[in-house]
Amino acid sequence: MSSVIESLEKDRPVRIGVIGLGGVAQVVHLPLIKDIEEFELVGICDTESFKLSKISDSYNVTGYIDPVQLIEKAKPDVVLICTPTITHLPLALKSMQAGAHVIIEKPVTRNLEEARRLQAAATQYGKHIFVAMNLRFRQDVMVLRQFLQASELGELWRVRAGWLKRSNTWARSPWLDQPTISGGGVLIDLGLQMLDFVHFLLGSPKPTRLSCDLSHMSLRKDVEDTATANIHFESGPNLLLDVSWGLMAERSVAYTYFEGTNGAAQLNPLVVHKSMHGELVNVAPVKTAKPNELYQESFRTQMAHFIQVLRGEGESLSSIFCSYHDIISVWKRRMSSPLPVCFQARYFRCDNR
Repeated sequence: MSSVIESLEKDRPVRIGVIGLGGVAQVVHLPLIKDIEEFELVGICDTESFKLSKISDSYNVTGYIDPVQLIEKAKPDVVLICTPTITHLPLALKSMQAGAHVIIEKPVTRNLEEARRLQAAATQYGKHIFVAMNLRFRQDVMVLRQFLQASELGELWRVRAGWLKRSNTWARSPWLDQPTISGGGVLIDLGLQMLDFVHFLLGSPKPTRLSCDLSHMSLRKDVEDTATANIHFESGPNLLLDVSWGLMAERSVAYTYFEGTNGAAQLNPLVVHKSMHGELVNVAPVKTAKPNELYQESFRTQMAHFIQVLRGEGESLSSIFCSYHDIISVWKRRMSSPLPVCFQARYFRCDNR
């Protein structure tokens, strides 16, 4: 069983193959891969032949209907998986068995058991598994992380985070509300992303107690469309999480507030108020990028970071096993209802913590 991850050579591009040519692949990943000189796109794959033909012609790259053919014939260093969640585990396993590292679009798997199988395979084959949590790599998130690491807000005591989508714009994929394919509802879709980057900003504290309410009342789907959670940690603030696909309003809403004894901060947009000489002063950078620019650049920064890690040029921001397993254990002790799959590890390496 391998326990060492070999770094890729630094004097050649990273060979990458993309499986799944849906919206995120077409709008974000493929244009970005083409634009990053450290990448060489060696193959793409999709089960829709017409779409595959058009995109392969556009990028002058070989297209494959069968993902196994891409993995075996194109011989990528890393495989980017942008397919429905039900396929993440088998495609990642085949990729690692063939010698490739893996980048998986969120969520990593449908449930904890599948995630554990991925972790075991990464250990066995000595491969990286990255999960594309781009919110961690937003410029405003990274700036706020520096403020929090320096304890600029004093002792944090509460965090409020929410992502509420308008009820008529919630669906990006037709399978999101099919639990056997997606693994769950709004918790695994929006909740996982919010939980991940907030937990990251807090320094991955160990959870000790949580409660969660799920509702199907808005959209009447087979999965939850609204969820609220209150998570207490061993050290640091408690987190109030609110996510929904069913907001009845003109616009969707996303917010994050950090409250401390010496100040407060918010994201979207970034504002940092600090108590100084009895006055509240906004100490955030004056110039902040527009939301769409922050979104696009977060993917670029994320991919650049993955390349550095693959080449052994730095430690991954996600290299330490985040304590979602602890959240799961707390949930199982206190709740009789099925465990929402959003509380699962979103990044696995060869270490088992």
